[in-house]
Amino acid sequence: MVLLGLAAIGMMAGCDEPRKEKPFERVTRLRLHYKVAPNFYEMQKDKDGKPVLAMDLGVTNTGKESLDKVTMVLHIIKPDGKDRVRVPLTLDTSHLVSEVPGKIFVTVPGVEVREGEEVTLQMEGQPSKQDMTTYPEYTAGVS
Repeated sequence: MVLLGLAAIGMMAGCDEPRKEKPFERVTRLRLHYKVAPNFYEMQKDKDGKPVLAMDLGVTNTGKESLDKVTMVLHIIKPDGKDRVRVPLTLDTSHLVSEVPGKIFVTVPGVEVREGEEVTLQMEGQPSKQDMTTYPEYTAGVS
């Protein structure tokens, strides 16, 4: 009985202190505070006549802390529902104020949206460790 009581007290003592958040976990948590809604997109051409996808996005950071850059995944979905294009898209969020909706205009050279296709942006809840090495927010730090 006494041993059980001591074990319970020992376990309770550890419950008062939360586990220290690792830097990559903190960035992942902060990324999820960014809500992105596309306002519109249009196809443009660069000076060489190659396609450029231009998008106007509404972005809100619903958290108190911010990241200078946030990477999402851009999908171009064919009419049959399968991805034709899946590429990371890094947004410059350095000018956004927490909890205030803002606008970001982005261009994606070499990406074309064909008739009948759908454009979507996805925030990955937990990027793979390999993806984290290519996303600037995981190497830059938190403000």
